[in-house]
Amino acid sequence: MKVAVNACRLLLAVTFLASGFLKADDPLGTVYKMQDYIASLSIGHIPGLILLVASVALSLTEFSIGISLLFGISRRPTARLTAVFMTAMTLLSIYIYIFNPVEDCGCFGDAIVLSNGMTLVKNIILLSAALIITKYHFLQIEFVSDNSKWLVSTISMLYLPAFAIYCIINLPMFDFRPYKIGTDLKEVYDSYNDGEQMADVKIIYEKDGKTLELNADDDDPDSTWHYVETRRGDIDTQSVKASSLFVTNADGDDITEDIIYNDGYTFLLVIPNLRRADEGCIDLVNEIYEYATDHAYDFYCLTASEDTLSQQYWNEHTGAEYPFYFADERELKTMVRATPGLILLHDGKIIQKWSNHALPDEYTLTDSLENLPIGKITEDSNNKKIGNIIMMFIIPLLLLTIIDRLLTGWKFYRKMKQKTTELNLDGLDKRLNLENFERKISSSFEDDKKEKDNN
Repeated sequence: MKVAVNACRLLLAVTFLASGFLKADDPLGTVYKMQDYIASLSIGHIPGLILLVASVALSLTEFSIGISLLFGISRRPTARLTAVFMTAMTLLSIYIYIFNPVEDCGCFGDAIVLSNGMTLVKNIILLSAALIITKYHFLQIEFVSDNSKWLVSTISMLYLPAFAIYCIINLPMFDFRPYKIGTDLKEVYDSYNDGEQMADVKIIYEKDGKTLELNADDDDPDSTWHYVETRRGDIDTQSVKASSLFVTNADGDDITEDIIYNDGYTFLLVIPNLRRADEGCIDLVNEIYEYATDHAYDFYCLTASEDTLSQQYWNEHTGAEYPFYFADERELKTMVRATPGLILLHDGKIIQKWSNHALPDEYTLTDSLENLPIGKITEDSNNKKIGNIIMMFIIPLLLLTIIDRLLTGWKFYRKMKQKTTELNLDGLDKRLNLENFERKISSSFEDDKKEKDNN
């Protein structure tokens, strides 16, 4: 039973740690998933800042539960909290399995995408494990002493929000989406358009309440038709997802290939919703646009806000001079986790991405891109990123655990040695007193015998 309880506890710990960490790696992705749930429940609009705080809080909660389970901190309260959390998640997974409001639960972000059915099975297994450790919480092995538990919890609760804030400012450290740095959009687009896959593409137009569905190789309708969306078949590969980018100009003409096959450098300013974008970085955006114009680099502002009022609102509030081009909002949110965000292409390959909090400024854009570091791919490898996390978080916790075990063992050794010494001294005193007593008794018997013999 002890083995089974600790196996359940470690399964839960790993799951909660992975879920919390991956949510912290992509806080805006969690916000978008929350918005999907909110839209399915018809709750209404909730400000993005509140959802962002809720996203970080959720990741911190899951990560803290995982750390507590892993180290055996507050075993009974942690077990009960885990059971309550998994009960809520299981009920939610039953809802999404029956009504299918979202395609996936978003438990592990874009790193591990589970179907709604798999999510339900996973949560049932985890709920069963949570109930087991709740009943037999006292069988969990504690890896740190009571004196060090608060330090482990404090380190974890400080680390995860700091990591989440870093990823908000600098974009996700681990990018599992199809538009990560290094992706060659030309190769993706070419490979997708080869063969029978083109038959899976349907381009939808609408006019006066009527819908027109065209294949990818059909001619575009006249300008009176309004583009609605591009539908693709159920081919779940990263290449297909990256090839689903479809950009039109104000006249409804497809300019996707003009962007993807453009030679040289191309800036893509991505603003999914003009009404809800951050205007605080707009001076930098305008400077980048002027820089691109001066150096003859193409600059496209991609948005899903096709209404004229939103565009006028943005121009009036920001002084923007660049034209707008239109794409699907979900696709734009997938491209870069920022509103606005900036992408730099070179010959159709993604070489840099910036959030609205870390845009290049005049001190960075001092020369043509060919002569600047940002004009080349500088993305760190995943091994280096994992190594940084190990150095900053895992190794300190591991060292803390080892030192705690050594100190606890040394204190226990000293206490036992002192106790043993005291017991041995007491035993020696007792033995000495008993020997003296026996010697006195023996001497008394000998004296009595001698006196009797003399008489």
